[in-house]
Order: sequence, then structure tokens, then C-alpha cells
Amino acid sequence: MKAFFNPTSIAVVGASTRKIGNQIIKNLLYGYKGKIYPINPNHQEIEGIPCFSSLDDIPNPVDLAIILVPAPATPSVLEACARKGIYSVMIESAGFAEVGEEGKAIQDRCMAIAKVAGIRVWGPNCMGLVDIPGKRYLTFMHPSVYVDGLLPGRIALVVQSGMLSGIFLTEMTRLGMGLGKVCSIGNKSDVDECDILEYMLGDPETDAVALYLESMPRGRVFVELAKKATKPIVVLKGGKSKSGARAAMSHTSSLSGDSRLLESVLKMSGVTMANDFNQMVQLAGAMASTPAIPPECRTAILTFSGGAGILTCDMLEKQKLNVAQLSERTRSALKRIFPDWMPVNNPVDLYPAIEVNGYPSVFNQACDIVLDDPNVDVMVLHYLAGVEDQIMDLAALKKKSDKTGKAVLFWLVGTEEMTRKFRHEAQIHGIPVYSEISRAVECISAAARFQRMKGRTI
Repeated sequence: MKAFFNPTSIAVVGASTRKIGNQIIKNLLYGYKGKIYPINPNHQEIEGIPCFSSLDDIPNPVDLAIILVPAPATPSVLEACARKGIYSVMIESAGFAEVGEEGKAIQDRCMAIAKVAGIRVWGPNCMGLVDIPGKRYLTFMHPSVYVDGLLPGRIALVVQSGMLSGIFLTEMTRLGMGLGKVCSIGNKSDVDECDILEYMLGDPETDAVALYLESMPRGRVFVELAKKATKPIVVLKGGKSKSGARAAMSHTSSLSGDSRLLESVLKMSGVTMANDFNQMVQLAGAMASTPAIPPECRTAILTFSGGAGILTCDMLEKQKLNVAQLSERTRSALKRIFPDWMPVNNPVDLYPAIEVNGYPSVFNQACDIVLDDPNVDVMVLHYLAGVEDQIMDLAALKKKSDKTGKAVLFWLVGTEEMTRKFRHEAQIHGIPVYSEISRAVECISAAARFQRMKGRTI
């Protein structure tokens, strides 16, 4: 798998001066440091790089071949890879098993050639691989996706869908969530989620793995990997309904199987199941960044709205989590920044104190006080960005939460520009931020369950 994730040289078969054949060369030039060999008999150079008529003409060894030619031409390209000694191939073209029997016959022929030659095949019908921190874009997605900057992170994303991977990158950046390696695996003719999961579980640059899958042919292997995993694994399963299963068959030629049984087995193996795309990545991020939470999961709520505090209590109890009973020492310390008439409870309604002492000052002081409380395991902060130009001291908050071993997360509302800045700053410091209270509570619950299951033998 190393040749897929860290190749020293790449040949692009089907490179061109236009459309996707050109986009992949531009994407590689953005940050890839190895040798690039465009293959196209109709061009002498592409984007300033010498172009070769065939793989046979390349004078040097090649680690990885990316194939973008039409499906019927792919078997002959694989034969050329075998002659050249290229044992890792990424087929990003479509028109294989996902389109019917004719395409399946081509895919089967490709796999027969690969098996004899000892070639590992990623795809076909996929968008390849993106490594955001490493600036390696082994994909034909439009360069505009990363022009404005994508947030690097330590969550690996594996998707069976193609376009989803590119669209999802921009959405996660908008939400202030960083991603690490993003893998679009398409039809999974050879390399599948088990191969990539095993790699990611041993990858020092990855803290959690989130997967969108339409099928899981090697379910038993996946479960065994999940049982041994010390990193969080989150799965979003597509094709649960009859219509969804039919769509999955025409999308990536995937047989969904018994989704209910599979989901039960995965949960027993320590996998967290998600219900939508954003939840999938946010759950993974929460579990990766949250320190060990005691089973009681005693939660303090700091809010600017009494109503929002009440709703958070309701959601915590619905998830069978505990609202913390603040110590007398904490109550006394908070009382010093509150108006005389204001009682101190949990949820901690900070609005009256903000009116007296100012917004950032009150939040910073209250956080310090609550994080020192031995009765608190988790602190949920409700924060309104845009009231003032100044953002609360998130670096100091992270330092304090790490020192005390407490989990801290935000429910954030406010103006578009200030929430964007806040999310970016929070992401730098590894503090989770959510736009819905319910999602924040779901993530606390998932992190607590994961911590409880880590040492359990199944």
C-alpha cells in the first residue's frame, strides 16, 4: 500500500492538455515532489513536463500508474504496467462493472491480468487519493477545490463514491474540520476498505478513520481489524433500503447484503455508526480529539442562553449522560464574577455576568474555574461569535483542558465571518466545534462509548 500513499514516481496514462486528463497533472504539480510521467502519444509535453508515447518509453522505474483511458483500453495498459514492472495501479476511469455485463467483463479481464502480474489495483470508477497535509492530489477533481485552501487534519476518510470525496472536502473546510488522507475506492475490484483501514490504523499521521461504504464484501476481515483497533472507526452505510441497494448496484456495482445484521456486528466490534456525512466525520473527530472520559461523563454547560442550557440538559439525559453537580468551591468562584442577585447552577448561565464584566473576560474566567472542578469531566461551551471582534483565548483554553484532562467542545452561533474565524482557530488547537447542540451531545456520547470499549475483549 505504500506505493499508493507515498509514491516516488507516477505515470499518468491518459494525461492531456484538456479536461480531466489535464486536471490530474495540475493537481500533481500543486504539491507532489516525485517524478511525473504524462503518457499520451499525441503530445510532446503537458504543463511543461515531457510527455511519453507509452509506459515502455519511460527510461526510469515507476512506482504508481494512474489510468484515465476509456475502459476498453485499460486491459492493454495493465499489460504495459506488467512489462514495465509497475505493481501499483489506480484506475480512475469509469465504464466497468457499474455499467453492466459488458463493463463487468472488462473489469474481470483487468483483474485477471493484474493477478498474474502481481499488480494491486485501486478502483476502477474512483477519484483516487488526496493527502491534504502532504499536498498530494492523486485525483482528477477540479483544482478549484483546494485553491482557497483545505484544512489539514488527522482524520482519514474512505468513500466508495467518487464525486462525494471532492465535494466533501470543501464542505468539511467550511465547517472548520481538517482532514488528512481522503480515499475514493470506487468499485473495489482489488484494493478495498479493509486494505486501507489496515494501513490507516498503522499510519502515524492518522488519529481516526471515517468510511462511507455501499458494501463490505470482506466483512469478517473488517470486524477483526475493528476489534484490534486502538483508533476510532466510524462507518456510514449506504444501500440500507431496497431503493438504496438498487442505486448502489448501478453506482459502484455493490451488493449491500444484510445491513441490519452487519450494523449490529460492527457496533459489537467497537465501530461507531453514523447517519449522515457530516455526522460521520464529526464523530470521528470528536473521538480522536477527546481525552479519556470517565463512564459518568459528568458534563458542565456554560451558556449565554438559559433556554439553550435547558435543551442541552435534555439532550444529555436522552443520551444517558450526566449533568455535573458543581462543587461548592466552583460555585463560590463563579459567584465572584456573577451579579449579587444571580444564583450559580449548572447549566451556568453567563449572560448576566457578561452584562456586568464583558464577554471574553467572563468566558475565559468561567472556563478556568469550571475546568478545575473535580466533579466535571466534560465542558460544553455555548458561544456567540461576532458580539466582539476579539475571539476568546482558545490556546489558553486548550492548554488548560489538556492539563486537567477534561474534554472541551463548543456549540457555535454568530456572524458568518466571525464563526468562520472561530472555527479555523479552534481547529488549529484541536477543539471540536458544532453548529447544532444535538450533534455536540451525540459526539460526547460516542467519545464516551469508545473510551469504555477500548479495553474490552469481544
